Amino acid sequence: MGDWLQMGCIKTWMSKASIPMAFMVCGLVCLAAALSLTKLTVWVAQVSRAEIEDKYEMTVYIPPEDMVFTDEIPLTESDDMALWQEVTLVDAEDFQDGDRQAYAFFGNLEDVAAILWYSICLVLAALIFYHWKIKKPLSILNHAAQEITDNNLDFQIDDSGTDELGRLCHAFEIMRRELVQNNRNMWNAVEERKRLNAAFAHDLKTPLTVIQGHTDLLVHELGDHLEAQPELLESITSIQKQVKRLNSYVSTMGDLQRLEDYDPRPREIPAQRITEAISETAQLLFPHGEVEFHSSITEQLLVMDLEAFLQIYENILSNAARYAKHKIAVSLDREGDVLTLSITDDGIGFSQKDLQYASAPYYRGETHTLGSTPHFGLGLYICHVLAEKLGGSLHLANSTEGGAQVTVKICCI
Repeated sequence: MGDWLQMGCIKTWMSKASIPMAFMVCGLVCLAAALSLTKLTVWVAQVSRAEIEDKYEMTVYIPPEDMVFTDEIPLTESDDMALWQEVTLVDAEDFQDGDRQAYAFFGNLEDVAAILWYSICLVLAALIFYHWKIKKPLSILNHAAQEITDNNLDFQIDDSGTDELGRLCHAFEIMRRELVQNNRNMWNAVEERKRLNAAFAHDLKTPLTVIQGHTDLLVHELGDHLEAQPELLESITSIQKQVKRLNSYVSTMGDLQRLEDYDPRPREIPAQRITEAISETAQLLFPHGEVEFHSSITEQLLVMDLEAFLQIYENILSNAARYAKHKIAVSLDREGDVLTLSITDDGIGFSQKDLQYASAPYYRGETHTLGSTPHFGLGLYICHVLAEKLGGSLHLANSTEGGAQVTVKICCI
């Protein structure tokens, strides 16, 4: 039981140890293991070399330096032999091939043992430190980042660790909760705005209908008498124009509501049908000017939402026709799964403020032509929303000739 309690205490300490402490422990264990293994390796190498030397050692006797030899006295065992020095010699050239290679191997091993074991233990210490302190929190953070990138906040981050990375995971979990709450608040605000817009449009439509009815009745009752009262006729006409404008505004608010809930419906469309619709719309919206059309599409069928595409095209073309002087250029190209529609006019182009805000709702721009048709500044915003619904984008620029250029890219199979 004591061993189990001790192991539990060690595991608890390991989970709570700070990153610097864990790094220092791994480093010290690495140094101790490398030192022990180096000493053991050197000892084994020395013992192995000594065993090989014992097989080939020779014993010789070296006489003292002051001993004198004569030819008459032979070398025999005598009391003077005690003065001779016994020396053991080993000649590596006498080794057999296997022993010579083993002797050289153990000698080299003794030389490189320290570098070898310190390198191995350093790598092992790094791996142990990574698996101990880095791998799990890093995996948790990578998974959380990927989920947030995929707009999925329906998960929970394990922040049970108490070290620096554990606290980072805890901070990430707090951020995730804040994102969930912010998204919920944003969703509630959007829904509330939709309800307010719907209520406003409904409540405004009734009095406008009443005003329209009274003005029509007033015109009918007065009849020819209005010609004799030009000021009254002007007032009634002004009221009718403003009522018509407000009705258009209410209708536009309803269109925006439906646009936000729009679900694309792609289907197979003949390419010729698309080009014919583009040409017919250009003749209707810009009848007194020149429309230059270019298409590089060679496919017979395209899978796309034609209704949404034509709505984008009509809004951009209407905007171009409002500011064009004489000519509008329309190009339709396809590259891979991307269909690109580009419309360029020969007008005065976009200002810097237009380039920044032209696709925002209710932006009317800084450039107006004399006698241009009143509008609510929703055309490019509708194009922007529909392009995103179709998996694409809207880009505003000025052409090299100075006119405005609007490019839309949508997904097309």
